[in-house]
Amino acid sequence: MKIGLVGWPGSGKSTLLGAMTGEVADSGAEFGKVVERVVTVPDERLEKLRDIFNPKKFTLATMEMHDFPGIDLGAVKGRSQLLAGMREMEALAVVLRDFEDPNFPHDPPEPDPLRDWENLMTEFQVADLEIIERRVEKLEKSVKKPTPTQEQDKKELAMLLDLQAAIDEGERLADVEVSSGMEDVLAGFGFLTRKPTMAIVNVGDDDDPEASSGLKALEGKAEKAVALRGRLEAEIAQLEGEEATAFMEDFGITAPLRVTVIRELFDLLGLHCFFTVGEDEVRAWTIRKGDTAHAAAGKIHSDIQRGFIRAEITPYEAFVAAGGPREAKAQGIMRLEGKEYVVQDGDIINFRFSV
Repeated sequence: MKIGLVGWPGSGKSTLLGAMTGEVADSGAEFGKVVERVVTVPDERLEKLRDIFNPKKFTLATMEMHDFPGIDLGAVKGRSQLLAGMREMEALAVVLRDFEDPNFPHDPPEPDPLRDWENLMTEFQVADLEIIERRVEKLEKSVKKPTPTQEQDKKELAMLLDLQAAIDEGERLADVEVSSGMEDVLAGFGFLTRKPTMAIVNVGDDDDPEASSGLKALEGKAEKAVALRGRLEAEIAQLEGEEATAFMEDFGITAPLRVTVIRELFDLLGLHCFFTVGEDEVRAWTIRKGDTAHAAAGKIHSDIQRGFIRAEITPYEAFVAAGGPREAKAQGIMRLEGKEYVVQDGDIINFRFSV
């Protein structure tokens, strides 16, 4: 899972990335390079399972965070490469400044998350429109010739013209409905304004995120929107144990940024986790909501998916309530399911297979 952190220069993207990784913020993204980090997905349930099984290996789910240079596309070298990198992301997290910082030459100087959001969406619309126009120009020529793909090309052309009209009206492509038969074609373009997008309003250390006027102004604009104190969260990420807990209590923070943002990103992308457990390893696996047991088996190994027989399913809550594997077995909590079983969040699964 690849998430792109994007925003205007000085919005605090790199600080937020540092808060998610526990590392000191690397501002390299502000100087023309993409900073990539693998972020572990915290999960108290998996911690509990580790305590029960005491495994040799413990593996949390992960996501890739890509901190892109501040969006000043007219000034950044390699504009096409930058946009191409963003198109490879599964979702975008747009960081919006809602704090004062006299040490950074913001332009304009006053913070306005809604203004910055709308300006950024305009940049993305222009980038999407460039792709559409190039493809339309090519298709308008090809549909006039009798080729094996002529009818499909006509459908694609009609779709792209609809998308072009939507952008001309100021719409994000995420708000445009397309026929189910064209979804795969559409996905290949990687349009920026069609990607699942979360707005992150970055407020000052002394501000109340829940009272952020910038957050309120963004209601209905992005699929998800949260407000947080990025610099403060980055400081917390450098602390451990009781010191971190005390710091959070002093500032009224109930959950660290990493937990908050990842929870929202999972919901945005329609993701959840199932677990595999044992003395060798306790591990979380990320799948999409609605995925079947057969699809989940493929996340582990193609051989398990190919030789799938049954899935032994034990709901996490029932397993923990029972007290452990022996108790769960004695109480008959585990059940067998077939290929079409829809995996639920927190399912503990053991796959029976034969190859």
